[in-house]
Amino acid sequence: MRDRLQELKLRAKELQTAGENSCPPVQEEQEEFEQQAIIYEREPITERHFHEIQKLQNEINNLVEEVQKFSQQQKSLVSSMRRFSVLKKESNTAREIKIQAEHIRKGLDELSKTVKKAESEYGISRAIVRILASQHTFLSRCYLNAMLSYNEAITAKQEKCRRFIVRQLEVAGKEVSEDEVNDMFQQGKWEIFNENLLTEAKITKAQLSEIEQRHKELISLESQIKDLKELFIQISVLVEEQGEMINNIEISMNNTQEYTQISKEKFGLAVRYRKRNPCKVICCWCCPCCK
Repeated sequence: MRDRLQELKLRAKELQTAGENSCPPVQEEQEEFEQQAIIYEREPITERHFHEIQKLQNEINNLVEEVQKFSQQQKSLVSSMRRFSVLKKESNTAREIKIQAEHIRKGLDELSKTVKKAESEYGISRAIVRILASQHTFLSRCYLNAMLSYNEAITAKQEKCRRFIVRQLEVAGKEVSEDEVNDMFQQGKWEIFNENLLTEAKITKAQLSEIEQRHKELISLESQIKDLKELFIQISVLVEEQGEMINNIEISMNNTQEYTQISKEKFGLAVRYRKRNPCKVICCWCCPCCK
């Protein structure tokens, strides 16, 4: 028997060559994917609103810093030699705080109008509306805390001045109750600082000058408190509006919880119906190997 291995290899090579010639070359189609831009739906709020919120936040931070500086200045009674310059400086600081507070209040009013407009157009359930409402509540709370600190600083300094006047009169031998001093503050009757009292109580001119300066300081503090009264009235309106917003948010949260509970019950019911599906039972009996 002769070896035909070489003949077999030659025949296989001929068949391979014939197959390549008869079949056209297969070209792999390369699918081209074009880049497509995905445009998301814009939320009903513009960059301008975010810019206004950030601007209000910075202004409130500046107001808090000014109030802290003012509070530090009110912790000590300065000597009479520097009294007039300090009073002028404190008056300027109080004026600047008032201007800043009024400007911030107007900004909060505009933000409140924006929140109400967004609620009427898109509803209170939209996420962006809730974000705006929470930002307004947070900024209003910071503003209120700053003004409360400012009021506490003025009230504390006023009380120090009153105690100082009473103490100076006691040292001079003139007993005056705090009620009498309060009446003098309210009525503006300062006959106690006349030449008769100066002679009878043997108060020195330096002591009298110091008391008069404290009196001027108290008058300045009284005017600042009157300005604060107007601001606090406006703040109370903001707090009432926030109460309504909080109630709306609470109602939305309760509704969301109810919807979640209903959806949970429906999902449980769907699972039970799926287990009891007759088609699934028939398939299981027909195909015992399928689980």
